[in-house]
Amino acid sequence: MPAKVQRGVRPTSSRVREALFSIIGQDLSGVSVLDAFGGSGLLSFEAASRGARVTTVERQRGAAQAIRSNAIHLDVSIDLRVADVRGVLASGTWGVVLMDPPYADDPVEWVAEATPAVEDVLVIEHQADAGMPADIGGLHLERSKRYGGTTLSVYRRRADPRLDEASVVP
Repeated sequence: MPAKVQRGVRPTSSRVREALFSIIGQDLSGVSVLDAFGGSGLLSFEAASRGARVTTVERQRGAAQAIRSNAIHLDVSIDLRVADVRGVLASGTWGVVLMDPPYADDPVEWVAEATPAVEDVLVIEHQADAGMPADIGGLHLERSKRYGGTTLSVYRRRADPRLDEASVVP
């Protein structure tokens, strides 16, 4: 039985999903992952199948019901929250945060919003023509790759700059 997709949801293409998991890793055993815009749930299911502990956020009840139904059908365990992503971002931290906000939204604002919740990696999918900053709130743009009209921008948490300097202990 094919997976259900809620009307108005733009699932991440298989090419972009493949690239995303090539970037963040195939083995996500024990990694906490936040799929901040659940949409179809495909990113959540991919992360969970690689061993991640996944929290999925979707504010539209119909899309969340489709995600829940597909998770049951695929026998995938995720923590699905029907909520506004801002509240969830403010509630904790995750090793990896995946964001695929509506293309009408400014992706730079979402990166800034997500920064406190990111322990290690933030991947944001956005329109190819969006200009993304090199550094924002302790995150550094590691790479940005275009796939047709879509770009994946990968940010990593910067190490504490005070630890980068050699310390002399008296």
